[in-house]
Formats: sequence, structure tokens, C-alpha cells
Amino acid sequence: MAQTVREIVDAMRPITLDEMDSVKLLNRTDTKYVFCRTQLADVLSHIAPNYAVLHINNTPYQQYRTTYFDTADDKMYIAHQNGKLNRYKVRHRTYLSTGAEFLEIKFKNNKGRTKKKRIEFPFVNPLYEANEFIKKHSPFTGEQLFPKTLVEYTRVTLVDLVHGERCTVDTDLMVTNCITGEKADFSHICIIELKRDKSSAVSYMQEALLKNRIFRRGMSKYAIGTAVVYKEIKKNRFKKKIRYIDKLKVKYLESINS
Repeated sequence: MAQTVREIVDAMRPITLDEMDSVKLLNRTDTKYVFCRTQLADVLSHIAPNYAVLHINNTPYQQYRTTYFDTADDKMYIAHQNGKLNRYKVRHRTYLSTGAEFLEIKFKNNKGRTKKKRIEFPFVNPLYEANEFIKKHSPFTGEQLFPKTLVEYTRVTLVDLVHGERCTVDTDLMVTNCITGEKADFSHICIIELKRDKSSAVSYMQEALLKNRIFRRGMSKYAIGTAVVYKEIKKNRFKKKIRYIDKLKVKYLESINS
């Protein structure tokens, strides 16, 4: 009988944060893959002997809860949907396994590079208590920003210590409209991101994905999730990806019902 995802992950060698940090990846490439969750066990079964799995508080399953803030007229989302560079994201992230909370500001410049600033900060609304930090690192103020989109998922982090690669495996994705409470369930998909040293030609994970006919495909959980849970918001740029995710849902339902 084929192993389940949990059985495969639980059998992998655990490593600590300190061990993982030995893979610095100062000169790295990042590649994303989005595919049907039913394929994940087969992918992991191929790579399990070559990767260790990060454990925090004695578990490899780290739950993330991230609230994205925006202005009343959705300035940050619209910049993303329009493909504008020199754009910002302001988010509050809670790592549920440790209780750590951070307010983060991400800035993507016109050369495609992303810079992130963060401070330890409890969740509050509005963000006026973080005004100094927000004004220093963005063109916004705390009073302008309100919770717009809640993104929740479970992450497993895999590390190939020999070839200098990290892989994040995100599942159980759920997105909520912070204003109406409407939810979108993306639990039928899996998102894997490879962070590889440019000098390494070996990636067992990439080989396993290609073997399963899973090809490179980007996806912003925030942008696609927001486009789905806000019915009237502009989303032309994301429609193709939303259709792809809808097709994966059909594939998932056919697979589990067969």
C-alpha cells in the first residue's frame, strides 16, 4: 500500500533551525510549483532519502496565519494586479507553533528584487501603534491600513544539506475576506518553492516534480486569494491562474472519488 504524505514526512530525518541555517543560499534561485495535492505523496516518496525535514517544537508541520493590510481603495493589491514594480505588501504573520508574531513590510523594486523589514509586533487594528515603522519603510501610515485578507496554511520545510537546497511545501491553504468573512478553500492544491544555490546542478526535488509532469508555475497566495474572495475587485491579470486552480479542483475531486 502506498504511503501517505504524513507517513513519508514523519519518517524523514529531523533537523533543527541551526542545522538548516548552514544552507545559507546567498546566491540563490527561487522556483515555484503549483499542482494537485493528490500528487504530493508520489513526489515526496521519490525525494525522502535525500532530504531532512525541519522540526520546530517537535513537529515538522508549521502553521502560518498571515493578515494582509491595505488601504480602503486597495492600493497595494491593485499595484500587484497591474504588475507594477516598486510595490509594497504590509502583513502581520503569526507562527502558531511558537506564538511568535511579526509585522512585515515587503518591497519589490523595479529590478525585481524583494526586500523585507520586520519587527516583533502583536496583532492590532488599526496599525497606528506601528506608525513609525510603517512610515519609515513604506509610503503609508498605520491609520491608512486595514485588515483585508487572511491567509492560513501549513508548511513543511525540507533541506538537502549536500547540494544546498531548501524546499517549502505548503498545503491546507485557506483564504478569508476580512471584511465579509467569505472564505475560499484551496486545500486541493500544493505549492512547493525551491530555493537553490545557483552553483548546484543537482535537485532531487526538481527531478521528482518533472517525473510527475509538474512544471514551474508561480502563485501569490495573497493576490490569488484576494482576487477570489473579493468578487468586485479588479483581477484580469489573475484570471488565467484562477482557471488553472479551478481545473486542479476538478482533478482532485475526480481522484478522491474514483
